[in-house]
Amino acid sequence: MSQKSSLYRTIKILKDLNAGKKLCVTRLSQEYAVSDRTIRRDFELIRELFGDFMSKEGECYQAYKKVLLDEVLHATDLMTLANIVNLFGVTQKQSLISDKTKALIDKSMSVYNFKSRPFENMQNHEVIKKLEHAIKFNKEVKIHYKSERAITVTNFNPYKILFLNENFYMVGENSSKNQFEFRRIAMIEEVEYKNRTFSSHKDIIEFIKTIQTPWAVFGKEEILVRLQVSKKVRRFFLFKKYLPSQKVVHTFDNGDIEVHYKVSSLHELEELVIKWLPQISIISPQGFKKMLKRTLKEKLTSLV
Repeated sequence: MSQKSSLYRTIKILKDLNAGKKLCVTRLSQEYAVSDRTIRRDFELIRELFGDFMSKEGECYQAYKKVLLDEVLHATDLMTLANIVNLFGVTQKQSLISDKTKALIDKSMSVYNFKSRPFENMQNHEVIKKLEHAIKFNKEVKIHYKSERAITVTNFNPYKILFLNENFYMVGENSSKNQFEFRRIAMIEEVEYKNRTFSSHKDIIEFIKTIQTPWAVFGKEEILVRLQVSKKVRRFFLFKKYLPSQKVVHTFDNGDIEVHYKVSSLHELEELVIKWLPQISIISPQGFKKMLKRTLKEKLTSLV
């Protein structure tokens, strides 16, 4: 079956559960001409997305409460959904959003207007669709990746699509090199399914949950960075987290504050600290000061 029909199948199963029907794996696999394993994955995906709302008896599932999307989505969730729809150019005909949920989005848009720096205009919709499917069903893929110098072909186990620093990244394991990598989706020319699936590694799953920037490094011990922020700009750090790990831990007698970050690479904080100089100073680690001095020297040299 096509990828479109696999998505349709999952939505249809969810609708049937919502209607109170008792659904059995063997019967569904025959109805949709897929394996029992595929149907079980459909149920696992539904449970992951909507929580524990169905009971299991043998190979059969039945919902004990309905999934009501309109009741669980908050304003920011609706804005995120609306932005995803707009980013990928999903038309009303293609969209899986119900009329009631669309009405909620429209209502929130009349109140909220989120502005941000320019983000990538995602044109390669077919690549996105294939990656979404591969991630949902743990399929290994072959990607054709266009860098400035050449197009490389790599086998990849995709775990997640991340939106970081206004860019979309596919993250996961480069199975050709057995290492974790970020790959810009805009630079992926083509995606091919391989004839095998992969088992997710717990360490990679946990690491992805903690990723804060595209400069995060898998397998590295966390570094504690301590910064002193001037009282002149401290309000910005009190009202906003520049990274999820940010913590304000102390207020000095002169009104300055001490802010902590935990990162896997010092490059994750380089841009932030440079932005706020001279109203911010590094308490530790000392190696971070030396790194920034080199970076600033290179930037100044380029202006000469």
